[in-house]
Amino acid sequence: MTIGSVQCPGRTVRVTVHNTGSATEDYAIEKNDDSGAAPGRIERGATRTSTVTLREDRRTRIQVTWKNVPVRSRTLTADCRKASPAPAPTGEDQLPRTGSDSTVLWARGATGAAAMVTGVIIFWYGGIWPRRREQVFARKGAD
Repeated sequence: MTIGSVQCPGRTVRVTVHNTGSATEDYAIEKNDDSGAAPGRIERGATRTSTVTLREDRRTRIQVTWKNVPVRSRTLTADCRKASPAPAPTGEDQLPRTGSDSTVLWARGATGAAAMVTGVIIFWYGGIWPRRREQVFARKGAD
């Protein structure tokens, strides 16, 4: 048994049931959206594909039952209004471009240089900061 993915714009899902047993079996395709079950009967060794329509923007659990026992279930959401068209294929001999582009490399280089300059400034200031020319505390022997 397979439960396919949502096909837009019709919000349909294909459910394929295959009887591997030795007798004719009854089954049902149920949804949790307050609609009735779609019962069916399948001969031994046969395959039947049913189309189920989902509601827009709502999670729907599709469940295939046999003798009132869940055999397979899947939860799907139909987002056909928000779905964008698939990009056009670029050809079989071309791979998609992956990796970072040049702007990311420049940004990382600038961040590294800024961190180094900040470290140099902190190191330099840490070397001159605690030194004072005047005496804060008088020496013991000098009156």
